[in-house]
Amino acid sequence: MTVSKVTYQNWRNIEQCEVQLRPGINVLWGNNAQGKSNILEGIYYFARGRSFRGAKDRELIRFGESFANAAIDFRKDGYTGDTRLMASIPLSGKKKLYRNGAALSSAAEMMGSFRAVLFCPSNLTIVTGGPAERRTFLDIAISQLSGAYLTWLRRYTKILTERNALIKRAKDGERVTVEEWAVYAEGLSECGAWIAAYRNEYVKMLSDAVGRYFQGMTGGREVPAMEYTSHALYDGIPMPLTSADVPDRTILCEKLMNNVEREVAAGVTLWGIHKDDVVLSLNGREARLYGSQGQQRSIVLSMKLAEAEIANRIGGEYPVILLDDVFSELDDSRRSYILDTLGSEGDNTRQIIITSCEPDVIPGHRAAYVCFNRVAEGGIHNEKSTFAPSDSGEVM
Repeated sequence: MTVSKVTYQNWRNIEQCEVQLRPGINVLWGNNAQGKSNILEGIYYFARGRSFRGAKDRELIRFGESFANAAIDFRKDGYTGDTRLMASIPLSGKKKLYRNGAALSSAAEMMGSFRAVLFCPSNLTIVTGGPAERRTFLDIAISQLSGAYLTWLRRYTKILTERNALIKRAKDGERVTVEEWAVYAEGLSECGAWIAAYRNEYVKMLSDAVGRYFQGMTGGREVPAMEYTSHALYDGIPMPLTSADVPDRTILCEKLMNNVEREVAAGVTLWGIHKDDVVLSLNGREARLYGSQGQQRSIVLSMKLAEAEIANRIGGEYPVILLDDVFSELDDSRRSYILDTLGSEGDNTRQIIITSCEPDVIPGHRAAYVCFNRVAEGGIHNEKSTFAPSDSGEVM
């Protein structure tokens, strides 16, 4: 999958901008606060349907303007024509999304059309943060591979909200029948069984790939491991990404029905996949507590490389890989390993878009295969985008 062009209007600090991109490695370079990350944010918006910074849609609109537009032209592997996705965000009212000019009903309908993997400095919380950070990582990654997973997830969230409201009413003294509890238990357990099955399979694939990438990045001196934990997990749980087996919902359903009194006392649903976690360890010790920042960063980078690999394995093509201000935090050996892994020297099977304050983020012998774009004041200010910096490292 390759992005050829991205256009912006009133997006963050960008008044009007068109970014031309090529297969292989692209570098967006320039001083801080010029718009590099905003460009990446616009690209990733079409993979997830929202900002990776957690911003509300209206916060993407340039100050003083009444709307923001962004559009992306990309081509899937094996196709001869481009697909165009567009987002139009008004200051008031609902955003509008389009695919090749046809209106889409929601961001969920758009997800899966364009796939991207993002690494940015805040991703370190996947290791250092709480379980919700790791569940979010899984949800984003799996949703790009399976529309069914996203449907189960949205349905589960809706039922969980309704059941928590029911628990609150019961805690306030309202009588709730066994039949009512059973309806919600059955709904949550069906959705939860599917979600747990998807997550379990994904973590198994992820753990294998992370182990290879991490040991390659660190010279094989340290061994990472990943363990998925869930109330809905059981031996022999199906693998829905690669098989058609139906998971058993009774495991979770029984826990929900047998613990109603405890949940009413707590005022919230205590059992379910909203409590899932992925325990990340390094040499047998929990990385969140005992890993150095460098080790934690290497784990997250390995997870992102693994995410791209799994997307290719399941989806049949590599997603676009977005690296936001990552290389400045890496030593030369890790930087070289990532470039070698991504295939930088003339290998155009993967598209990588990197932001950096300096153009020499790519070593000189590799730079001949890179497309450089200078970003300043919310726009591209090259006379032309170009491959092949000169031998002195200056951009042509």
